[in-house]
Amino acid sequence: MENLKLQEEIKALKDLGQHYESLLKMAGVELRDFSNEDLSLLSKSAQLYADLGVHELELNYLNELYYGLQKDRIENNLIIAQQQTDLQRIKTSIDETSKDVAVLERFKSAAEKQLIPDGDVQLQRSNQLATKQALLDRQRALEIPKDFNIESIMQKVHSLERKE
Repeated sequence: MENLKLQEEIKALKDLGQHYESLLKMAGVELRDFSNEDLSLLSKSAQLYADLGVHELELNYLNELYYGLQKDRIENNLIIAQQQTDLQRIKTSIDETSKDVAVLERFKSAAEKQLIPDGDVQLQRSNQLATKQALLDRQRALEIPKDFNIESIMQKVHSLERKE
């Protein structure tokens, strides 16, 4: 059954081939007139016709193919233009970010130069605490007499200032 279908299909293809050869002869074209490159192109186009199930080439199909290819080309050009715009925007953003990074790096290096090491900070703190403690100890050790009158001392200072 399947063999019979294949034989019928082969016979139909042979008939179609003979029909095309007769059309070529009517146009005055023989297959031996074509170069090897032309014959390979014809072979490829015949294979495409067979794969696509196309038996006749109509102008409408060619127009559809042409306009489809033109549409694809225009869409591809549009996509390329959009991607180039996006790429330029990204490059600009990268340049701006690089400038910001350079500013931050300069700030960081300046801050690191001004930064006091932890050991020095601890030393300053301990010195300040020791000085504070020594002053507090001296203040506690200082005995102020009970009859000490600060107002009379201030009056004497003012009177000395007036005399000068």
